[in-house]
Amino acid sequence: MKKLQVITGYCIVLFLILTSTSAIKKLSTIDDLKQVNFGQSVPTHSLLLLYWFANTVDIDNNDLIRLTFDPNREDYGSHHYGNYERLLEPLPNGNVRYRYYTVGNLNPETSTQLPSYVIHPRMGFEGRNRDRIIFRVREQNTGRQGGSIIDQVYITQHYQQADNQGTRYDPEHTYRVTHSLLNQIREFSYESYGNVMEDLRELRDNYGSYADENQLKYIKNTWGDLACLGLFLYIIIQEKHSSRQPNRRQQPPTNQRTNSDFVVNIPASTRRSIPGNFACLSIANQRDTMKLKVKTSPSGTAMIHWSNVPEYILNEGVMVALYKSDDDDKALNYKSIENRKSGQYDTKIPLDEHLQARLHKTQTLCFFWKRLGEEIERGEEFKNPKAVDISGSETKLQLFARNGKACARLYVPKYVDWQSTFKEAWVGFYSSGTKSAKNYEWWQWEWVTKFKPKMNFQDFSYDIFEYQSSLTIAPGVQARLMLRGYEEKVRTPGWNC
Repeated sequence: MKKLQVITGYCIVLFLILTSTSAIKKLSTIDDLKQVNFGQSVPTHSLLLLYWFANTVDIDNNDLIRLTFDPNREDYGSHHYGNYERLLEPLPNGNVRYRYYTVGNLNPETSTQLPSYVIHPRMGFEGRNRDRIIFRVREQNTGRQGGSIIDQVYITQHYQQADNQGTRYDPEHTYRVTHSLLNQIREFSYESYGNVMEDLRELRDNYGSYADENQLKYIKNTWGDLACLGLFLYIIIQEKHSSRQPNRRQQPPTNQRTNSDFVVNIPASTRRSIPGNFACLSIANQRDTMKLKVKTSPSGTAMIHWSNVPEYILNEGVMVALYKSDDDDKALNYKSIENRKSGQYDTKIPLDEHLQARLHKTQTLCFFWKRLGEEIERGEEFKNPKAVDISGSETKLQLFARNGKACARLYVPKYVDWQSTFKEAWVGFYSSGTKSAKNYEWWQWEWVTKFKPKMNFQDFSYDIFEYQSSLTIAPGVQARLMLRGYEEKVRTPGWNC
């Protein structure tokens, strides 16, 4: 009986190990890297560390990754990693020994060999020294001249202090990096390029970036010798949800409009029940007036509103669905609207920019089990309200939603010394425009000088700074900028999205 218990226990432990390691996502291309949530759950500094690593190791014609430094001597602050929490797969047994190492600790005493862009990153790329690279090496010789082989590479991060996990790494945000991705990153190496603008154009075209000439010039002027790194970051972060590929949206029936006629192509099964061209015109007009929109619920979640859904569509059985963006293919939530031409549905998904409502046919699989079928129509992506101008300057204040919370964004012209200008300024959030300056929501305010910088690739004339409150975004909420004390400088309109 004891032997059986030991075997059973061993099998359970082995199962848990295999389950945890197999769950680690593999990143093989730049497109895979775009899917990682950099800047939110994963530090953007990870990209700087990964860029350095890719351009520090050697990759030969057989795609073997060779060490160029000695991790046993703690070059670049590297050191042995014991894998005691079983984050990664156990080391193989056999004649050839393997060992895990980690690199990326920005301790000033050990990381002096790392380049300045890693140790002292630009605003918006700080990582709070949480991100790391783990790599596995064949142990026969880890010296510089031995050309030791790296057979596995990972990017990972320590848990945040608030998680009370000590110095353990977070398996949910650990990713395996293949030699293919490292090779793609190496194409952005600043050391191997001559004419910077030509190289930026070539990289842009090779990786489907939509950066125009002005954006490339801005990247070149801003990043200097690191311009290719700047473009790499632009592609990964700014173009995360963008693509040069044709829009995958399914098109509605083809419409053709002339000065005297309006024709809509209608499936044969529908045509038989429609007498004459006037019915065709009527259906086309119904489709024109049908509306799908994402709005804010009182609890800060995304609410789908639909109206004027034609009866002939309702008769087929339809559902409304919420998507992360126009480029996304996986529904976050959906629900049948039955025979209601107009209505609303609270998805319980926190409100965010780019969320989109779509209308689908209902597909019945068996009995009462139903799911999304063919797409019929989609609404516009949810957009935050525009920023308001601050009188007497070109600075702007914007109220926006992120993860269902009220947030403030400041657009500051690059020539403005914002830390001096807003030395005593603060932004507060109010539940309505009728509240006095002192009646901001409890603890829902922040000094402007403590706003977090955000990389801005779209408008080169402004620096952007943001603050996310814990206040639920809801109708009527507004943000106000106070220069000092309760001296109000500007307020946004009440939230009505």
